[in-house]
Amino acid sequence: MIEFAHESNTFTVKTTGIQDFQNSRYVRGAEMLEQLRNTTSEIGGAIGAAARMGWDVVPILAAHANPSGPVCETARRKITDEARRLLAECGPLDGVFIALHGAMVTETDQDGESQFLREIRAAIGVDIPVAATLDLHANIFDEFAEHVQIAVSYRTYPHVDMAARAGEACDLLHRAMGGEIKPSLLVDRPPMLLGCDDGRTTDDGPMCHVLEAAAEEAQAPGLLHVSVNAGFTDSDVFAAGPSVLVCHDNAEAAAAQTARRLCDLIWSFRDDWTLPMSLDEAIAKLKGHKLSSKPVVVADFSDNPGGGGYGDCTALLSALLEAGIENAALGALIDAQAAETLSEAGVGGVVTLSVGGKSDPSAGGGPLELTGEVRAVSDGTLTFKGPMLAGVAADMGPSVCFRVAGVDVLITSNALQMHDLNQFRCVGIEPMEKNVLVVKSMQHFRAAFEPIASEVLVVDAGGLCSPDVTRRHYERLRRPVFPLDQIDA
Repeated sequence: MIEFAHESNTFTVKTTGIQDFQNSRYVRGAEMLEQLRNTTSEIGGAIGAAARMGWDVVPILAAHANPSGPVCETARRKITDEARRLLAECGPLDGVFIALHGAMVTETDQDGESQFLREIRAAIGVDIPVAATLDLHANIFDEFAEHVQIAVSYRTYPHVDMAARAGEACDLLHRAMGGEIKPSLLVDRPPMLLGCDDGRTTDDGPMCHVLEAAAEEAQAPGLLHVSVNAGFTDSDVFAAGPSVLVCHDNAEAAAAQTARRLCDLIWSFRDDWTLPMSLDEAIAKLKGHKLSSKPVVVADFSDNPGGGGYGDCTALLSALLEAGIENAALGALIDAQAAETLSEAGVGGVVTLSVGGKSDPSAGGGPLELTGEVRAVSDGTLTFKGPMLAGVAADMGPSVCFRVAGVDVLITSNALQMHDLNQFRCVGIEPMEKNVLVVKSMQHFRAAFEPIASEVLVVDAGGLCSPDVTRRHYERLRRPVFPLDQIDA
């Protein structure tokens, strides 16, 4: 049982080192079982499936870092070498379960998953079946199918089905280990960078229709599973964009036909895209909003740490303060230096300092000179309440609540997308008591925050993860590709 998961944004000035994995999750052996059993993570789901099927589990390691730039070679090498060493020490295996993201880029390979899988195959041989889970935003290369026989991608965005998908992958792995099936994997993709409305499943949009069609296709004889990935547009790699993965048992022709039909269906939805509103429009709506017992939730789509955004962009905070919005909370603004200064000042301290905008001032606003009061200080450790990743421990690093005029700003040291109410509560901010909640997130926030919201506003405040892909320069992406090129329907 292995996890090596990272979503790599190649347009950021940052890279991802070993400390970033240690800040999120880097555990080995039995510690994996202790920390992740009964959680809604993939490893949690695999542990549950293993117990159900009576497996003797061999936990290797679980390495996860929050999205950021490509994985440094030193970090990749350390994780890979450790996985290979632990595999060599564990003796013969019947099968391997691996939790991957599917959009990892390293300093030495644009296809980080296949790079890792080559090493795993070198350690275990070519005959042992491997089952992998993938994020719905995976960018899948053809080589991936040479190393993995079973692949199951999430079917929800927000991703609230991680454990269930891991269980599904383990069920197929169990059948493969028992000789009931001999699975193979086939990959296909349409000529698209954007697709499936970024994979949103919270309304009756393109992804919902494609997933329904995939489930129907999977009932055909010889087909074992069909996954659809929306792709990750913040990565300049050859295979960026939507893909279809068909797991089959000696039914390659049927698998290829199924994949092509689904790619054609994805193509038919190519013009369906939900775009966030402008910052000016969002502020105008907030000014005109009638107060209720529930907060307005504003999502800063463009500065989403969950897509590799910096999380320290200040344009939206600046606009809130300028507009005089009261009884609001914003989180999380990632600024370790500011968090340290404010922590040292202590609760009640009134401080003037520069906050945010330090990673790349050209993306979403530069540093703000702010005066406010420290309302709370925390070590930033918490356990997610869910629905997403319920029971999983997290570490935002030294964190504070800094009250500036009418806005409580959650300032953290570590990057973490806002998808859980406990992130605010970690510094004493009760979400239900606020009129306005601003979260740096694209879509995952909806799982926890939409149920408590009177209204949801999704905003493009000019950060790194703006959905306008025409503003980026892609060098490694296959061409021609929609919407960057003209392609005849």
